[in-house]
Amino acid sequence: MNTTIETTRTPTFAAGRPQAAAARPPVDEDKIEVGGALNPPVNEGRLLQNFLRLVQIPGNTRNERRIADTLKQDCTALGYEVFEDDAGQRIGGNAGNLIVNIPGNVPGAMPILFAAHMDTVRLAVGVRPQIRDGIISSDGTTALGGDDRAGCAEIMEAVREVTESNLPHGPIQLLFTVGEEGGLLGSEVLDPRHVKAEMSFVMDVLKPNQFYTQGEHLLIGPRGVTESDVEHAHTEEPRVVPPDRLRLTPKENVIMQFAGLAMHRAGLEPEFVRLEWAGTDAISLRDKGFSAISLGAGENNPHTRQETVAIKDLNDATKVVRNLIDLAARTPAGYLARAAAAAAVGGPIGAALQV
Repeated sequence: MNTTIETTRTPTFAAGRPQAAAARPPVDEDKIEVGGALNPPVNEGRLLQNFLRLVQIPGNTRNERRIADTLKQDCTALGYEVFEDDAGQRIGGNAGNLIVNIPGNVPGAMPILFAAHMDTVRLAVGVRPQIRDGIISSDGTTALGGDDRAGCAEIMEAVREVTESNLPHGPIQLLFTVGEEGGLLGSEVLDPRHVKAEMSFVMDVLKPNQFYTQGEHLLIGPRGVTESDVEHAHTEEPRVVPPDRLRLTPKENVIMQFAGLAMHRAGLEPEFVRLEWAGTDAISLRDKGFSAISLGAGENNPHTRQETVAIKDLNDATKVVRNLIDLAARTPAGYLARAAAAAAVGGPIGAALQV
């Protein structure tokens, strides 16, 4: 996240648990979470140790080489295909964006993407992390760097668990960007041809149960909503109800319901938080025509010496990622296009197009 400003919070508005909106391909039911419990559960100890390892790797904006090499090695060790683009050259840095491709094991499942930025603010370089009462902080002389090493750790732990246990999943892409703290530099120069996902989730910002808004819309940046946002629609009654001040497009509603269900399954109640001057890589992805949303990684007071990350938030955000992977595995590819067709036709015929 490339700002530290948080404005007033809006209470949770939820009218029940959202329902999956499309027919799902068959998967191994023994590998799906039941009653909110993940099988297997999140490896909390490993997640914490990896987060502590990542925050201590220096990598401020345009100086991400070491953290890029670390994540590249971790992904390669898991058997993933990793590609580094030329963003470093284009923005004057020493590393590019990492695009990681994980083939699915559920034929026809919806492809999704998870993103986090590798760079931290300069104040986080040299951090010596401390843990007290379940809260991770620096020693007070630096920022922590949880923005956004928390997102990196959560995404990596989730996909590692999916791979180790061969859990059902569709195609997954990971995007680790450079230069976010300098103004979304890496994601702005990302070649959109590398992105194959129907939905993208940027793990950054604050709490893992929060939707972030700007003006009348979800967190998408100062350029606002474009006409292309009305291309995808959803005819089901929303089960996560946004505040009256929001005027969400059909496309925003679709991805909000999807993420809301993942939050509920993690035992979290969605709420809305106003961040009028925040920016994340979701902005660039939206500008390039992708359906993207910012989700919380557990960062508190980012960019300051008071920055903290709660261990519980690390765990909860990882559960949300795991749930999103599971939901995508049970949602057919082309879901957004069918939702758009259903909205255009309407009535019983439109409803039939959803399945």
